[in-house]
Amino acid sequence: MIRTWEEVNSKLSSFTGDAEREGKELRFPVKLRIDGWNWAQKMLCAHTPRSRKMDLVIDTNNRSAVLPDDFYAVEGVYHKGKEKWLRPMRRTPGDVMYVEDDLPEYWVWANSMYLEFRAEYETSDITLLYWAYYPDIEYDEDINLTQNQVYVPNWSIGGLLHLTMAYCWTPGAVMAADINEYKINVDAGNPLQNPRSQQAREHLYWWNVISDSFPHPQVVHTYGN
Repeated sequence: MIRTWEEVNSKLSSFTGDAEREGKELRFPVKLRIDGWNWAQKMLCAHTPRSRKMDLVIDTNNRSAVLPDDFYAVEGVYHKGKEKWLRPMRRTPGDVMYVEDDLPEYWVWANSMYLEFRAEYETSDITLLYWAYYPDIEYDEDINLTQNQVYVPNWSIGGLLHLTMAYCWTPGAVMAADINEYKINVDAGNPLQNPRSQQAREHLYWWNVISDSFPHPQVVHTYGN
């Protein structure tokens, strides 16, 4: 079970062949690998976001709450005081909206959730079950890790390694395409035959195959940012 960046990076070294080149310069720098992994984790959210919950802190207007930073989509909103699940507000052009409505409904805009009823300021009666982004691997300016925990599901590791590799191949593919822009008969091929681009597409292909082999969870598409 992979749970740290160090374990992920070890797997990446096997992908790149760096595991057999101990003591030599890495084909892909650690910073590029981390950035690629973080990007791949965000792409995973389109398939299987992280499931989380929290108690909302109601704002001073009694009708809204700021969503968590890792918010991706709503799964459910439960009012413990009223012992009922809130429903997402459905609106169509021409609907009348009263400022003092008292309905068990909510709606999401940008980074906030708005309620169609009055709630007590700073109450914790309302629990948000939500789909979330996975935490980034974080590092300082010297590439020292400040957050190294990995939270993605185990089934996704292989696919994410492929997606990370597709990201890592991209800078070299762009450079090779630029160098060969006006050349045709060269060992590396013309820009359309760029082997680095082909390798990136190969890794993207395997990500699609692996992710399509697992069913998507039922995600309610009530999005924030």
